[in-house]
Amino acid sequence: MSLRSLKKYVFYTCLCAFTGLYGQQTITVSGISFTYALTPTDLECTVTAPTQGWVGVGFNEKNTIVGSDLLLFHVVDGKTTSTDMYVKGLGNPIKDSHLGGQNSIQVLHGKEEGHSTTIRFSIPLNSGDPNDFIHEIGKEFWLILAYSVEDDFEHHSRVRKHIPFRLLDAN
Repeated sequence: MSLRSLKKYVFYTCLCAFTGLYGQQTITVSGISFTYALTPTDLECTVTAPTQGWVGVGFNEKNTIVGSDLLLFHVVDGKTTSTDMYVKGLGNPIKDSHLGGQNSIQVLHGKEEGHSTTIRFSIPLNSGDPNDFIHEIGKEFWLILAYSVEDDFEHHSRVRKHIPFRLLDAN
């Protein structure tokens, strides 16, 4: 890890709450909680945000929304919907399916309760879709957490945070 990356990691560790060991980790920032667990082939995640609008999780090698693998979710009338997107440019996320890829998200559970939305989902560590992020254990990347006050995926986020992150192995 470079000195610059280490400084960013220490800075964000002070701003965020990190917990977890052995291939599972939780981070909370700006009211958004993200937890993951690793399986041999998948990344199982739970995200909770203080909204009844959409919630989003993104992955990128760089500290930018452009070029990110962006996963958006909302719960409407008890039904959870997901969309798997690639961000081609600012304000220009495009569904993977429109770029020749596929929606690689498996929604496991979704609920709105009180003033929060919680989504549990699974994605492959490597889906083979060129629009999806390849998740590598121990390699630093940027985790993007976001939410909106609206369910419409076209509505911009109210909160969006970029956090330097690493997936931890169970060994």
